[in-house]
Amino acid sequence: MYLENILNFRLQSVILILLCYFRHFNLERRTENTMKQTIAVVTTQKSDFSLLLETLPNFTVEYILPQQISAYDLSIYAALVLLGGTEKSPLALEAEARIKIEEQIQNGKKVFSEYLNSIDDIYTPEPASTRFKRLIVNQEIAGLSKGDILEDQCNSFVLPHFSKKLEEPILYYKEFIGAHDKTDVLEEDVKELSNWALWKERPNLMVCSFRLCNFIKARFAPIGRWKVLICSIIEWLTGESMENLPIGEAYTLIKEVTDSQFDSLLKECFASGIRWFHESKMLIQNGRGGIYEGFMTEIQPDGAQARASAIRTDCTAEASLAFFADYLLNGNMASLKTSDELEAFCYEKMQIKGGLYDGMIRWTNIAWNVCYQDDNARVMIPSLLKMMYTGNYRYLNACCKALDFLVKTTGPDGLRPSRTDNFVLDEAEIQRLHTTPANFPCAHYNAFYSATLLLCGKLAKRDDFVEVGIKGLESIMAVYPKTVREQSETQELCRLILPLAWLYWVTGNPKHKDYLYRVTNDLQKMKHPSGAYLEWDSDYSAACSQKENAECSLLTKNGDPITDLLYSLNWLPLGFSHAYLITGDPYFYGLWKEISSFMIRSQIHSDNSSIDGGWARGFDVDKMEVYGLPNDVGWGPWAIESGWTVSEILAGLGLGLLDKNIFQD
Repeated sequence: MYLENILNFRLQSVILILLCYFRHFNLERRTENTMKQTIAVVTTQKSDFSLLLETLPNFTVEYILPQQISAYDLSIYAALVLLGGTEKSPLALEAEARIKIEEQIQNGKKVFSEYLNSIDDIYTPEPASTRFKRLIVNQEIAGLSKGDILEDQCNSFVLPHFSKKLEEPILYYKEFIGAHDKTDVLEEDVKELSNWALWKERPNLMVCSFRLCNFIKARFAPIGRWKVLICSIIEWLTGESMENLPIGEAYTLIKEVTDSQFDSLLKECFASGIRWFHESKMLIQNGRGGIYEGFMTEIQPDGAQARASAIRTDCTAEASLAFFADYLLNGNMASLKTSDELEAFCYEKMQIKGGLYDGMIRWTNIAWNVCYQDDNARVMIPSLLKMMYTGNYRYLNACCKALDFLVKTTGPDGLRPSRTDNFVLDEAEIQRLHTTPANFPCAHYNAFYSATLLLCGKLAKRDDFVEVGIKGLESIMAVYPKTVREQSETQELCRLILPLAWLYWVTGNPKHKDYLYRVTNDLQKMKHPSGAYLEWDSDYSAACSQKENAECSLLTKNGDPITDLLYSLNWLPLGFSHAYLITGDPYFYGLWKEISSFMIRSQIHSDNSSIDGGWARGFDVDKMEVYGLPNDVGWGPWAIESGWTVSEILAGLGLGLLDKNIFQD
């Protein structure tokens, strides 16, 4: 009993000591919290901006629902932050709440007002889209210069009316800016109140007319500039330096690839790209229904990015080749099945059987009677390469039929017009196309078509195909470098590498080998230290150069650090790889390794499964981030094309890792 009493006493003493400790600890915590100032955040839900405020060491955050403002004493808060941007519609304050907030404004309290349809003397109409607008910096901020451009994606903003205009805006909007990174600040743009995006309505009232609060989720760019701007807003709000504010990012990139890391990182890069198809839900019934075209460029203020709903045969076939590369590289039988399903979709569901248009491969499930020969070619190329790797010629006849249709609508110069449409393609029109030179020496529309004629002609022993293929590429090279350009000169060069390599393989003609080296060497003039190739157009003659309300090149002026992974660089991994296999020249292997290293470093890594493992169209190689001119009506910087971009890159990376040389075995 004595021992038991001693133990109980000691236990009670320990409990008492612990209670005293926790009482003291809690008292210290309470004292610490009372020393901190509190910022009131009026919002319907947390956001990137409010979560950032929670990290401030000298402040606490208290959230207030807009409909409950009247129940709070707003005088106790160090500052007020009104965030309407968490919702589609701007925040409209109730009368009693507005009176209380404006009392605080009158008393000199700092208030940050984001996406409200009325504050102070300002009121606004319905929100408008910023899809083709970008923001221009109008006031010098440490880290930001006047004329710097910021991209807020496909945002919503409210046009202000009746501002007191005590100061010029910090940021303002301008539509269709014809510049990559910096532009002139024009007085007439600054003075127009409806352009204002961020300004101080009073010394203690900062107004933001667009949905800023989820700037990380919405992938505002360039990232560095937005971090500077966000820090400056919070510094103004709190009066404290925000030099080390922990601002996160929506995605990350691999910064360096050493020689010793190259093989392992490239395999990881390839595996991430294959996972993207599954995680992003691009595949339809594992390929039996084809594949979605990709994600459209518009990123909504909450970070959502819509999927392009069209099912394209070229994207479907290109994905087939990517999955086939996974099978060859990793022995993945599931990928082989997916590849075969995607391939079967193209020939068994999208190819016309019989009649005047026998063999024609339809462009999409929507553009049902449209035929682009270059897109048709990229349906057949994966099948022809699979034949060379496996010896299974299952779809060789289908490829021949597709080319028979294309050849009879090809001119005597070996070229086709940009496209044909069945509703105008009768016997007379077919005869006219076949007997009239197309005079369309454009690699974008014809180079891969010519290449497919060569490859299929070689496998099927069809000399007529080979003849037309040679004629087509020679017609293009006869005017080179003054080819008919679609997006840029860089694009034309990139799209010629693979076809010219195959041309030399089929003919063995030294002249054709010279073509390959000439184009490759010319492309090196656009090379960037990153290993990528800048968009360039010597005379700005490309059809899509500097356009508005149409398809638009990413290029604004030569020398901009912009690359295009939808129309240009995406063709290079497979092109350089095959040029190396055909010529045996280590020069091409070095180029393949350099562009592959760039693809590793430009691949997106993110918790967002829609983008993790993919590549986007526009990439700034100085900033090393997705950023570029958003003026294209369909495919801007954040467009992620399942076929042209992701699949083409993966096929070039994966097949380039193999030891087998299908051109010599």
